[in-house]
Amino acid sequence: MVLTIGGALFVLLIWFVAYFSPAGKQLASANTQTQAALVQQSQLDQQLARLRSYSKETSTLVQLSDRLSAALPPTVDIYDYITALSNAAVAAHVSIQNVSPTTPTSAGAVSVIQVNVTTTGTYDETLAFIKALYALPRLTIISSLQISGGGTSASRGTSLQGTFTLDIFSLPTAPTKTG
Repeated sequence: MVLTIGGALFVLLIWFVAYFSPAGKQLASANTQTQAALVQQSQLDQQLARLRSYSKETSTLVQLSDRLSAALPPTVDIYDYITALSNAAVAAHVSIQNVSPTTPTSAGAVSVIQVNVTTTGTYDETLAFIKALYALPRLTIISSLQISGGGTSASRGTSLQGTFTLDIFSLPTAPTKTG
């Protein structure tokens, strides 16, 4: 009887070592992989929620990108800027007497073009022109402004001469390869 019990225990020991113990290790490994997959799924769900939120803002971001591209164009060509400047003067009823741009200079990551503008108009017209300058699509900074005319007997309708020094900016263009 002891031999039968001993044989049965021996068979159980072989079964435990050969089958149950490796299956337990596989089960532990599967549990570890499941936990890792759940953590990854949680992270991916959070990322998906962020992306869905960003996709709702796509049109706003595209509009902002377009405005920034217009404010800092990738060219130092100022023909379009002078046209916009002229249109702003016409809308403000200011007469432009002179426009003289300078050669672009590098200022860090951008190029700066100084534009000197001489105008004639009343106080209100000159003020409207200044507001129009800040509304231009291209980034414009009035770095200097001199107004002459008027005097003690002047009124808002008196003609004034304005001399503006404007700084406009562009992103540097990438050098072209020759070859």
